[in-house]
Amino acid sequence: MSENMEILINPIQNSIENAKRRNSMRKVSVKIEDDQIDELKKRNNDLLRNLADLQNYLKITQREFEAQRKTAGMDILKGLLPFLDTLDAGIASEKDNQVLSSLRDNLLTTLSKYGLKPIDAEGQKVDLKQHEVVGIVDGKEENKIVHEIQKGYLLNNEVIRTSKVIVQKKGEKIE
Repeated sequence: MSENMEILINPIQNSIENAKRRNSMRKVSVKIEDDQIDELKKRNNDLLRNLADLQNYLKITQREFEAQRKTAGMDILKGLLPFLDTLDAGIASEKDNQVLSSLRDNLLTTLSKYGLKPIDAEGQKVDLKQHEVVGIVDGKEENKIVHEIQKGYLLNNEVIRTSKVIVQKKGEKIE
């Protein structure tokens, strides 16, 4: 090659070499950016998964707290049921005893604020979720409660003690 040609070709070759190096550096830069994007996506997914786990944990904790709150006083309220039974027995033995009736009414009013309420039984049809049949008498109406032996109670609309009842059956009498 002639010297003139070499003078012309050298800068072109240098430009080509420089362009190849720049292109190679861009590829490395793009590769690094792709790797960084993949890493950021992975971290984002991990954070979203951790957030979902935390939200699920909070929901479970909230449900457990609500369940404990609802039943927190159940043992105390169950412990008061024999006292209510004694008041009922006292009222039954002395029909005109206003003091016992008033005491029982006031106690039930207070306990109702905590979710306790008596189950209505006499005159109702038997509901085995709320009533325990302890006796059967002959009668006209099938499965009608004619007498309540022991009062049942609900706490937050869940049975904590069933009513002990005597029920009518057509043509049957069991004692």
